[in-house]
Amino acid sequence: MCLGASARAANENARRRYKYENERRERNWMQTISIYNAQKVKYEEDVDNANLAIVGAATEKQEAMNLARGEAQIKYAALLQNLLKDSAASKLIASGQTGQSTRRRKVMDYAEYGQKVGEIGRQLMLNDRELARKTAKQQSQYKQFRDQAFAKVAFQPIPDVAPPQPVMQSVGAAAFTEALSIGMQVASPFIISSDRRLKENIQKIAESISGLGIYTFNYIGEVTKYIGTMADEVLKVKPEAVIVRNGYMAVNYDLIDVNFEVA
Repeated sequence: MCLGASARAANENARRRYKYENERRERNWMQTISIYNAQKVKYEEDVDNANLAIVGAATEKQEAMNLARGEAQIKYAALLQNLLKDSAASKLIASGQTGQSTRRRKVMDYAEYGQKVGEIGRQLMLNDRELARKTAKQQSQYKQFRDQAFAKVAFQPIPDVAPPQPVMQSVGAAAFTEALSIGMQVASPFIISSDRRLKENIQKIAESISGLGIYTFNYIGEVTKYIGTMADEVLKVKPEAVIVRNGYMAVNYDLIDVNFEVA
């Protein structure tokens, strides 16, 4: 058993999990912003179409009003022609009659003409109102559609909160704790990871009777300092005290004359 292996495994799992969460967050963000950009393009198209529809509705209204006025002008002209040539009074006058009855008939014909002209004007007014009502309703619907389209892009998305940095376990402390726990439970070898590749800030402070260097150091990425030796030196002096676990050398401190402790 290599002490501290569980802590290293937990740290590696934490690093992998942190990397996965960041990558997943990035993928989700890219998908979200892609959808938002597509919605923006669709919104701009919808706005252009809605504006064209609003203008088109106003144009159709004006064309319908112009058409109705053109038809009214034709009716006015026909009424006037009938009044001047085909009315009862005009026929009496054409026949040479100019008496009181002719004048009375002329007044009646002009009154009838006025009523018909007024009715045409009233129909024009009613037509204008109906066209204005329909156009206003259409334009209101187009504007409502435009506002609904804007609601989909009104708020630009923002990325999710980044996952917190993983909290790493102290490999050295875990190894020390595991070693003490094992030592209290059973009489087993006191094996500590002592490979130089796992350590930093290495300073030699003494030398044991057997010639092993005694050093202070901390495990890479950790703050706690320890006192111990280096596995590569033990390999030269007492190779049976060195074992390899997970590609790193560890030392059975029970077989050497150096103690492993917190500095």
